[in-house]
Amino acid sequence: MKINYIKKEISSFFVLKPSPRSWHIPFLAGLAVGIPLLFGYFFADVRSALTASLAGLVILYIPNSKDIFEIMMKMFVCSFGMIISYIFGLVFSFNMWIAPFAFGIFSAIAYYIVRYFNLKSPGSFFFIMMASMAIGLPHHPEAIPQKIGIFTIGTLNACLICLIYSLLKNKKESKSVLTTFQINPYVNLVESFIIGICMFASVLVGQIFKLEYPYWIPISSLAVLQGVNQYHIWKRGLHRIIGTIIGLGIAWFIFSYVNDILWICVAIICLQIIVEMLITRHYALAVMFLTPMGILLAETGSSTSLNPDYLLKMRLLEILIGSAIGCVGGWFLYNERIRFNSIKHLRKSKVVLRKSFQK
Repeated sequence: MKINYIKKEISSFFVLKPSPRSWHIPFLAGLAVGIPLLFGYFFADVRSALTASLAGLVILYIPNSKDIFEIMMKMFVCSFGMIISYIFGLVFSFNMWIAPFAFGIFSAIAYYIVRYFNLKSPGSFFFIMMASMAIGLPHHPEAIPQKIGIFTIGTLNACLICLIYSLLKNKKESKSVLTTFQINPYVNLVESFIIGICMFASVLVGQIFKLEYPYWIPISSLAVLQGVNQYHIWKRGLHRIIGTIIGLGIAWFIFSYVNDILWICVAIICLQIIVEMLITRHYALAVMFLTPMGILLAETGSSTSLNPDYLLKMRLLEILIGSAIGCVGGWFLYNERIRFNSIKHLRKSKVVLRKSFQK
């Protein structure tokens, strides 16, 4: 029985699932990430362009709708959320001990809000990701306004691409019917609390071990926690580790043999398109390309990019730690006994508070 189960799992690893997303989305993501990079290359400021490219990932929240007003409203709201997340990270990066607490609270609130409004996948991932990347950067107050401005330009570029795409989209395309789910508010609170604890622990571990760029730990942890149940989370954790090891090899090759900034920009654009083509079809395969793309976006032009061997070792360590935290958090997140007891205590607390206020 166990042998058949193992065979089934191994065979499923080599199967590509059908994608529910439009084939246009990967190319839109490539444009949103690539246009700032090309501008940065021609104006000799790729480091700033990388910040705008990260902001361009907001285009992945584009809703599947024919109503342009609805599309643009959602894009602007998500862009505003991304900007707030980035500002939060920049502001609270001033202290290595306050940062984990602040980030944990922010992550819990962001997760709760996104779940409350039933925001489609990728959900709270990129909001928390932007905060984690900003909170892991060195704190330079004088540079904060400039970074926010560049980040905002990246979101506006994505919104403009979204608008043009919406206007050009085939009008014969049928309008999709969105299914909404009523989420138990107590479940939402419990999940948000667990996510917040995991994000707090992820940043704290990075600070304790004095890692140069600790944001890879919470990003990896959060990516694993995107699973829909315990089995899916552990599977994502395993797939992420396998994909990361291969992806780090690709990143090492690019940093070792590709020295021209233009070709690095082209590599980022191509990797982004490939990732969005694969992310809903095969997670491990997507991570193989997601890992080098993320490292190129975050590390190009930094001191670590000059030493590929050090870069490979540190990113592998951080991603393994983050994946392990995500798997442990996933056990708590979908443990039925913990969820039941937590919800029961929350309901009791609500009744006690209501009675105390009535007195």
